[in-house]
Amino acid sequence: MSKHAEHVSFVPAGESRFEREARRRNERSLCTSPHASLWDRFAHPAGDGSLQRSQGDWGSRDPASMRGPHRLRLAPHRASTMTFAAAYPFLTESGLGHEGTYIGTDVFGSGAFSYDPWILYDKGVISGPSIVVIGTVGTGKSMCGKSLVARSVTLGRKAAVASDPKGEWVPVAEALGGKVISVGPGKPARVNPLDAGPRSLLLSDEQWLAVVRQRRRHLLVALVSLMRQGQPMSPVEHTALDMALTDAVAANSTPTLPMVLKYLLDPTPETVALVGRDGGTGVGHSLRRTVAGDLEGMFDAPSTVAFDADAPIMVMDTSALIGASEQALSLAAACGATWLEAAVTNPDGAKRIVVYDEGWRMLSDPYLLAKMSEQWRLARTYGIANLLIMHKVADLNEIGDGNSGLRQKALGLLTEADTRIIYRQKHDAMRLTKEALGLTEAECEHVENLPKGMGLWKVGNRSFIVANRITTDEMAVFGTDEGMR
Repeated sequence: MSKHAEHVSFVPAGESRFEREARRRNERSLCTSPHASLWDRFAHPAGDGSLQRSQGDWGSRDPASMRGPHRLRLAPHRASTMTFAAAYPFLTESGLGHEGTYIGTDVFGSGAFSYDPWILYDKGVISGPSIVVIGTVGTGKSMCGKSLVARSVTLGRKAAVASDPKGEWVPVAEALGGKVISVGPGKPARVNPLDAGPRSLLLSDEQWLAVVRQRRRHLLVALVSLMRQGQPMSPVEHTALDMALTDAVAANSTPTLPMVLKYLLDPTPETVALVGRDGGTGVGHSLRRTVAGDLEGMFDAPSTVAFDADAPIMVMDTSALIGASEQALSLAAACGATWLEAAVTNPDGAKRIVVYDEGWRMLSDPYLLAKMSEQWRLARTYGIANLLIMHKVADLNEIGDGNSGLRQKALGLLTEADTRIIYRQKHDAMRLTKEALGLTEAECEHVENLPKGMGLWKVGNRSFIVANRITTDEMAVFGTDEGMR
């Protein structure tokens, strides 16, 4: 044992010179500053290589080990909340605020989720009030639409259902004190689709007459096209139809379909001079089905009901036509939608949600698609929020292939809606859904696994997973599963 320093050390037997020098360097490091000891240990490594792999603050000498005199501490990542919301959707969303209709719970934010298209438009969150709800059968999409409409009505908004083919909205209207108009074989109600509707105070007499005439002419052309399954009318037939409408209006300021049909089959001398005796015969026989065919007694007489602008919700119940032909359903939907459009597209009216249930049927109808496109564009002018409810984007394949003009127009309604609500979709439908509604991969993964009653809300550029909360009383009115119990 030697005692040449301030400490006592034991000398191993048989120690070589190189081992002794290494041991002494190690001993000196215990008596100096930490930085000196690190320098000695790594600048003068031991001959046996044991110190070369020391794991101190400098790190390992292995390749690409980021060896250095300090411990590696990553700097915290700093970014704006907008960047975080894009990088980590659902986790950093602050919500839409408390204003509007209560829908349910923001699953990831754990707070209440409220929505109102007009409030969000005023705030600049969305650029238009139109809404699309998509979900397979039994996922809760209908419940979502009904809860949004019913709760909005209690907050002072109004609603109108253009066509209720299954009668699901009738209990909702009755519970809210609204008005239901039921049309169909044996029903007493008559709806004249050629009614002028409420007049806007912003239009002069000439402007108003032009608007009403254009609306009536579009409907008549649509009805004839539906009877001919899309076959276009000739220029002579267009003239004959225009002249018949003009003569009917001259005879009665509120014409009906039988009046127009009369002047088509028995034209005036002025019409005969322009198109001949038989110029409007083909159009007349096409239109006759609305008067003496399977739609007889529904849209062929003066209206026995009127649109009640003060009613909280108006529903056009067409459930009595279940089992009718596709053409009959399309004719009824066209007549009902035109009559309702004349009432709701009034800039002087209240803010109103216009519901298009079973949207796939309406999107496949060229006339209704054109009307919906017009209301989509002019929603802000009219103060309405269109609500389209359908099963899946793949339903558009029934309209035509990818090059079809009608299909592209229908797809445009989905992409232009600034509020898209997606309930669970099957895996094979996700590709079209992702492309049409602009979903991310993370959103698609959530949509495929959403439980019943929970949906993905895309509001502008923001995303939420929302659980729709329904009360016991609402369940009794909104439920659509009674037949399965």
